[in-house]
Amino acid sequence: MTVDHSTHTGLLCLGGGTGIGPIKALVEDVAEHGDRRPVEAFYGARSDHDLYDIDTMMRLQKTYPWLEVRPVVSTGPGPKGGLKGLLPEAVRRRGPWHEYDACLSGPPGMIRSSVDAVRCIGMPAERIRHDSAEELATTGPD
Repeated sequence: MTVDHSTHTGLLCLGGGTGIGPIKALVEDVAEHGDRRPVEAFYGARSDHDLYDIDTMMRLQKTYPWLEVRPVVSTGPGPKGGLKGLLPEAVRRRGPWHEYDACLSGPPGMIRSSVDAVRCIGMPAERIRHDSAEELATTGPD
């Protein structure tokens, strides 16, 4: 996944588990290029204890005013300032995303359900980037 720097549309980033690593790299790439496009980073995990490297993401949010980090957990009380539920549902509830491109990284099941979610809210397939499609096709449900 790479950031298209020829456009100034917002970036809707969804990271599940350690899939937040590539999302963090995309945020740093946007910052390196001096872009001031809005970046919404949804970070999903089962519980707040599973939010790998959340402190780094929150520091990035404090550094860059164009970045919004939204932790999402499916079990437990949820992180302070975060959202409760499944990642794709949280993204649907927070839209609209008409002026955004999507970048998804994480477990294959999360990517499949997130692609379905952003397609259902009207995002065209050509504006959705994600981890290897071959991996998604050959891996069973999570």
